[in-house]
Amino acid sequence: MRTLLIAVLAALPLLAGGGGTVAFKQHTFMAEVASTDPEKAKGLMYRQSLAKDRCMFFVYSEDGLHAIWMKNCLIALDVAWVDADGRVAELVERVPPCSPMRGDDCPTYGGTVPSRYFIEFPVGTFKRLGLRKGDRLGWDLTLDDGTRVKGGAPVPEGGRKRK
Repeated sequence: MRTLLIAVLAALPLLAGGGGTVAFKQHTFMAEVASTDPEKAKGLMYRQSLAKDRCMFFVYSEDGLHAIWMKNCLIALDVAWVDADGRVAELVERVPPCSPMRGDDCPTYGGTVPSRYFIEFPVGTFKRLGLRKGDRLGWDLTLDDGTRVKGGAPVPEGGRKRK
């Protein structure tokens, strides 16, 4: 029964609050956005994969220590914490998945320096693109309520996408 539940949840689309584009240099990623507490809590739970041109952008209204908890995450991730100007304040590569079999016994990662946002990328992204602390990312996002969230480095023309 548990396997069936996981399969059903994994097949459901993420009900995140919008979409858009995240950019680093000339590389763009189609972003899903988590802006509400339930969206942030769900994140990428039960996903079995994340395409190399996708990411999840977590929106906060103020700076803080935003650690991630990998409960029910089935895939490894690269995670960047960025300030309001898009500067990478912290990176954690190869954050391991945490099996649903562990229940609430999953470690947290990152969030050791103040940041405004964090972005989850497919594992290996930072190595592939050479992303490092101090680099600048850009984003152009639209939430489901129509609110536009734009910032950081310029997003290349034609790079803006809606999920």
